[in-house]
Amino acid sequence: MKNYLFKSLFKIVDPNWSVVDRSHEHNLYNNYVNMHQVSTASYTRHLKGNWEFKFVGGNCDTIHQAFVKTFWSIHKLWHQEPCNILYTDPDTIAMQAFDPWGKYDQFMMFNHTDPRQFYKPNTYNRSFEHFFNAGVRYFPATMSKEIWQLGADMANLWDYTTYDTEQIILNAMLWDQGVSVANTLDPSAAWQWFGDLHYCEVWNGLPISQAKILHLHSSRGAENRLQVMKKLSEGIK
Repeated sequence: MKNYLFKSLFKIVDPNWSVVDRSHEHNLYNNYVNMHQVSTASYTRHLKGNWEFKFVGGNCDTIHQAFVKTFWSIHKLWHQEPCNILYTDPDTIAMQAFDPWGKYDQFMMFNHTDPRQFYKPNTYNRSFEHFFNAGVRYFPATMSKEIWQLGADMANLWDYTTYDTEQIILNAMLWDQGVSVANTLDPSAAWQWFGDLHYCEVWNGLPISQAKILHLHSSRGAENRLQVMKKLSEGIK
């Protein structure tokens, strides 16, 4: 069975990403290209097992279109052959050995995002006591086709007005499987980096030394996150 590391990166025309206007960030796309390169190199070093790399990119008018293209590209790959797919954002970096292949029977995300809960009004009328971050997500060959259909139905009604739409859909897919937090939460596989190290270690409930994958929240500043990723990459062994 094939295992795929799947990554995506698009050049976005509109700097308004709904969650934040990024027009003040110079060289935004180039910074993301550089993050993607650092990220991919880290997985080449630390992602274990036999796997192949898949990438989708190009130009998009909005960040929402990029999210939509990524969703449907993964959907198409999973349905065209039996396979396991690990998707990771360009602002993630693998710090230690990580081997998800065959370890999970259901669709997985691994850690909360910030804020940890989601109760905002939304098109789908969904709320989540535990709102997980989508920067690292795993689609095993064994996951339910009904869960994929749930995601597809929601994606066909994509809400382009909010940055949250992608994570709403993916959290619906995660929790509608009937999984528990105890069986999904693994901060080492998606350690959330916000800036201050002590704060992050308390927030994640895990020291950074135990983190296998870091997610750096580059929507809060790509230039800064790129520099952090470069510094981290120098310490990867």
